[in-house]
Amino acid sequence: MEDAHVPRRGYREILPALAILLVTWLLLWMAQGIPTLCALANPCPAPDVRVAPALLFGGLMLIPAVVLIAFPAIGRPTAAGVRVVAYVLLVGLAVVGLGAVLFSGGFSIGTF
Repeated sequence: MEDAHVPRRGYREILPALAILLVTWLLLWMAQGIPTLCALANPCPAPDVRVAPALLFGGLMLIPAVVLIAFPAIGRPTAAGVRVVAYVLLVGLAVVGLGAVLFSGGFSIGTF
């Protein structure tokens, strides 16, 4: 009887993706408390202006995170390429999402 090789999913493969996802979600949640600024030329944004980008990018980050968590169980030769693309997407969505959330409520430079 021949035993089929079943790839073992180690925590070392899953933890970086989960850490990126959870830390980004924490930062998106913490950014909701930053006060919005009113520009003189534009009307003031709504108090919940940062919620939509946080939900959008937080939800989109689930796609590459699920790929990174589920793909090691498949064990195909293209796994390395798919993992690289998924990590690039995960980190890219995290950076763009944090930028969208932070700049959606206005920004200013403090006085010196």
